[in-house]
Formats: sequence, structure tokens, C-alpha cells
Amino acid sequence: MNIKVILFSGIITALIGAMIGLAIAHISQRDLRTKAIVIGGATLGFVIGAAQCAIREQAKERDREFGESDRLE
Repeated sequence: MNIKVILFSGIITALIGAMIGLAIAHISQRDLRTKAIVIGGATLGFVIGAAQCAIREQAKERDREFGESDRLE
């Protein structure tokens, strides 16, 4: 697996999650919880992005290892 690609994907989705967190904090007008919402959005974005990319990398590696894809297409 390519760790650099997984980390890059996690960082980019963390930035997207942080921006969504900022938007939610702005819409809800909760100034006291803004930091927690942004950190939560960034963390959730990183976890989701890294997991999705890791699954894609695992599928590519499995396809290379076994030759044909055993998934239904």
C-alpha cells in the first residue's frame, strides 16, 4: 500500500471536514463550540478519507496479486 497517498487523502478530507465544521458552526451561531466542531469535523474527515483510500489501495493490491478481479462488474 502507498502510505503517502493514504496520508494525502486523509489530509485533504480533513480540510474539507474542517470547512464543513466551520460552516455548521457559523450557521448554528455557537461561538463557544466552534473550536470543538471544527476539530471534530477535521478528525472525522481524516478518518473517513484515510479509510476510503486504504480500502482502494487494498483492492488494487488484491487485484494485482490474483490477476483477475473477482468482483462482479
